[in-house]
Amino acid sequence: MLKIFNTTFHKTWLLSLLSGLSVFLAFEEFRIVPVIFFFPFFFNSMVSSSRNLKQAFAWGFFTSFVVMLGGFYWVTFVIHEFGGLPWGISALLFLGFCGFGALNFPIFSSCSYWVEKTFLVKRQSVFTEGLWYALGLPALFTLCEWAVPKLFPWFISHALFQQLWLIQICEITGATFLTFGLYSLGSTLGWLFKADKETRERALWILAIPSTCILIMVGFSTWTLKSRSFKMGRELKVALVQANIGSLEKLHARQGVVSLMDEVLNTYQAQTKSIIDQKPDLILWPETAIPVEMDRPSYRQSQVIEFIKNLRIPLITGAYSTSPHHVYRDYNSAFLFDPTVSPLRVDTYHKNILLAFGEYFPLGDTFPSLYKWFPQVSDFERGKTQNIFTLSDGTRLGVSICYEAIVPGFMRKIGSQGVNALVNLTNDSWFGPTSEPHLHGALSTFRAIEHRVPLMRVTNTGTSFVVSHLGQMSTKSAVYQPETSVRTVTTTESASPTVYATHGDWFIAITLLTLGTFFIIFRRNREAVSV
Repeated sequence: MLKIFNTTFHKTWLLSLLSGLSVFLAFEEFRIVPVIFFFPFFFNSMVSSSRNLKQAFAWGFFTSFVVMLGGFYWVTFVIHEFGGLPWGISALLFLGFCGFGALNFPIFSSCSYWVEKTFLVKRQSVFTEGLWYALGLPALFTLCEWAVPKLFPWFISHALFQQLWLIQICEITGATFLTFGLYSLGSTLGWLFKADKETRERALWILAIPSTCILIMVGFSTWTLKSRSFKMGRELKVALVQANIGSLEKLHARQGVVSLMDEVLNTYQAQTKSIIDQKPDLILWPETAIPVEMDRPSYRQSQVIEFIKNLRIPLITGAYSTSPHHVYRDYNSAFLFDPTVSPLRVDTYHKNILLAFGEYFPLGDTFPSLYKWFPQVSDFERGKTQNIFTLSDGTRLGVSICYEAIVPGFMRKIGSQGVNALVNLTNDSWFGPTSEPHLHGALSTFRAIEHRVPLMRVTNTGTSFVVSHLGQMSTKSAVYQPETSVRTVTTTESASPTVYATHGDWFIAITLLTLGTFFIIFRRNREAVSV
């Protein structure tokens, strides 16, 4: 067995491949979570076995490519279905996308190699080298992961979304400390594994660093889950209406196909009526569920409002609203209609973060013909504010639409306003029956922990669920099947926002301080170790 390991550690390409596999296999849809702890082990070994800086970057790039290929294969479906391109061309465009989807990996591998060779890390004292693997490399990786933009803002530690006994610390640090601790454990164990027997015996103390990180995570999570008391608010019975109506059907309905428009509205109304006897306190319809402008008088707007008034239950739904800036553009909006008060209460939120190639075309204003070539791409107006919805009893709901729920920085703008719960209206029908709806949903669960409020998520085609303030996810709805369910959530009373909501990714300052300290130490030691 040892011989197999030694052979593996001399094959850079294999280490790079194993690094990529250990990342995407830990996420949806495979969810083999333990393999994520092997990632730092493989990745550090890949960097060390590289012959030069160019090779370190190249193999880091290959790791990134493997991660994107395995975890984001569904992009091919989007390009084919909504770009109207043949499967072969869609696949080629996806391969190009894979090259730039996770550049934090090659950037880290390059920086790591440069530090190792420039400062002769392997010739430092055992104490200094051990600290670099336990503190320095985890700090560098966490910084790169945080700083380099991605299509989906994700961290390797997000693979732990169901490990509630580890992730409660996100209330204070977000995912950055999770990544740091995870990388520190794998990095330290990998260094000790490859060290000779004498070094290993002298340096076992280094395990105290990742062990302390893990103990902090476990200790804080255990206290939060078992002993900590929260000031809870109202219990809400929430109806999640998933009609299984895809983007193309809604697009055609919006473009004026009357029969389709009526079919969409009738489907949502019929499914809603089917659960009225369960007496929900709030009804949620997903993003763009209503294919008309709900802020402009029309026959169908009146029809929907009359339906809501007869329900006498507050309803939040996705729909369109007119832009005051451009006649030909609409907002992708969320509306609260509360018929429990008179006159009917209406709150509106306009989506702030639009998804490129789905809701707008980059450079589309400069080259308007792009919208003619790709009519499936919408041209929405961008919202600027984060309006909070308030129910008649004072319950404050922070609303986001689709992609916004996985952007921590944006959600802090909502969570810091003293909300009692979060609502996310999503449309994942763009991505077909793939792993994307599950991955998207998994990433959104962290917002509940970060802000200590429950999250209610409803989608057009799945998957819909609720999450408690502790991150406990309810049973998920199936993908591409109609489903209406009533779930119970308990809101949390408005209090001071969490540390993370107030200060964001402050732990990044710790990683910068750590790297700065190592830079000073290495510079002082460079002359001594080069002799």
